[in-house]
Amino acid sequence: MSEHTAAAALLAEAQRREAALTALDEEFRAARVTARSGDRLVAVTVDVRGHVVEVELAPGTPRSHPPERLGPLIAELAGRAADSLEAHYRSRADLAAVPR
Repeated sequence: MSEHTAAAALLAEAQRREAALTALDEEFRAARVTARSGDRLVAVTVDVRGHVVEVELAPGTPRSHPPERLGPLIAELAGRAADSLEAHYRSRADLAAVPR
């Protein structure tokens, strides 16, 4: 392979990686994950930072989940959603890896 061909291939790879990282960055900023309780009455959505952005309570939730149980359930679901999002992006980290 000539130097010109090798340089062109290296530049193309760099551009491909840059495009992939840009797409990942956009996806990362907009990412949201929702975790639901087993009975599907409570849903908690978190953003990429793990901040709760939405809590959905279906009708009848207060009868099934009194306040003393609802708070811990919301915290548990938020943690589950954040863990799921973290695992997803950890698996995508290969895009940022520098080839050796």
